[in-house]
Amino acid sequence: MKKILTLVIDGFGLSDETVGNAVQNANMPNYNGLLEKFPNCKIETSGSLVGLPEGQAGNEIVGYKTIAAGQILKQRSTFVHEFVEKDNLATNTAIKNAVLHAKKHKSTIHIIGLMSDAGINSNISDTIKIIEFLMGEGVNVAVDFISDGKDVEAKSVLKYVELIESTGAPAVSVCGRYYAMDEENKWDRTKIYYDLIRNGIGLKVKELRLALKNCYIRNITDEYLPPILVEPDHNIKDNDVVIWTNYQSDGAKQILMALTNPSEVTEFKTRPLINVKTLIMYPVDSKINATVLINEEDDTSNNLGLYLSKLDLTQARIASESNFENVTYHFNGDRKQKLPKCNNYLIDPPNIIPDKKEELVCAAITKQIIKCMEKDTDFILASLDGASIIGRTGNYEKTVKMLEFIDECLGKIIESAELNFYTIVLLSNYGKTEYMIDSDGKAVTKNTCNKVPFLITDSKIKLIDGSLTSVAPTILTYMDISIPESMKNSKILIKE
Repeated sequence: MKKILTLVIDGFGLSDETVGNAVQNANMPNYNGLLEKFPNCKIETSGSLVGLPEGQAGNEIVGYKTIAAGQILKQRSTFVHEFVEKDNLATNTAIKNAVLHAKKHKSTIHIIGLMSDAGINSNISDTIKIIEFLMGEGVNVAVDFISDGKDVEAKSVLKYVELIESTGAPAVSVCGRYYAMDEENKWDRTKIYYDLIRNGIGLKVKELRLALKNCYIRNITDEYLPPILVEPDHNIKDNDVVIWTNYQSDGAKQILMALTNPSEVTEFKTRPLINVKTLIMYPVDSKINATVLINEEDDTSNNLGLYLSKLDLTQARIASESNFENVTYHFNGDRKQKLPKCNNYLIDPPNIIPDKKEELVCAAITKQIIKCMEKDTDFILASLDGASIIGRTGNYEKTVKMLEFIDECLGKIIESAELNFYTIVLLSNYGKTEYMIDSDGKAVTKNTCNKVPFLITDSKIKLIDGSLTSVAPTILTYMDISIPESMKNSKILIKE
């Protein structure tokens, strides 16, 4: 049986456009050498081909789940998109009860969530449909606006504020996701956001646009916006309703715990809320006291990781902190249990040189990959996401340099793979770094719908184009392992 190293370079898309294309303009002799020597093809990572709404770019979560699933999974964003249609909202018991509760107590329904159209944690178009429905029901609605600036342009918040304002519902507070959606147990950040929406403590402003302008002058972008109190005395009170509109659990646990189960929070002082109803799109944590609106998800019981585990094969998953959950939890079909004979390696080297953090992480991941190959691990999945992380900042030059460093690491990985008789499956999971500057010369930080490369270091085979759903069945076919029933409708990239 063949030993496989699956290497994912996040955000590494393909485009013929040379301006702002960090992928094309980076000096990557090792990667280009693989393209010249071995079969390669292009695969789709966006839209309906990976279970997303048409025209929506892929992302890390969708990418790793789909790579492992080997089939089109209806993603959470699609389930939510369908749920927020007016007829569904009008007939949903939890929504109806929330409206009745707010009317009975003459209280406020607080809409809290990430307000952007990236479609990774939420989509503002879905949130607007919820707001419009509630406004039509004649209840008081207040929006606690979490600004993005990470998965969309760094200074684009005003566009989304205006979309919310167009519904007639006030954005009573604004705060960056750095504070509002912390997922690193940095409870001091969560406290700052909790104090804003629960206690009404924040930067009081008369004119939000002027406040945003002043933040930008100080080089504070949307992700890091401080807690801004737009309308005083609109904090969450007893008898209110809270609707958390994000559908991923990332960044939800800490703030929802503080709001719904404060006795579990010892990191800062909380004030229990009385008779408050909290609604969330998808389950987050068993300790969060909230009504879940959607439980529906596609079956991933036979995805690649679980399937290899059932076959008693050894596995390794290797990633930095930013992608560790993707190569473990999401790659396992959103399962928290550790798989037998699967070692998970969280790479977090000392941040000795802050400006070189991504290079240090990449080098440490490379070392761990080589160690796992030297141990003859049957299947290795490793993620190199440094260029994508830098790409989110809009720093084109630094992204190019990071890609060149990734290529240096790739050279070491190739050498070790040859020595240890590994086949490398190299691919990406979504586009980003190939389109970083638009026609007006402005920085672009969003993911793209461009195709990405797929390559196998075996000159004896030929490949045809496909999508991320093709990856798992192609790997299994190459390993001479029968394909599970759930993957049999997906295209195999190896040409017969």
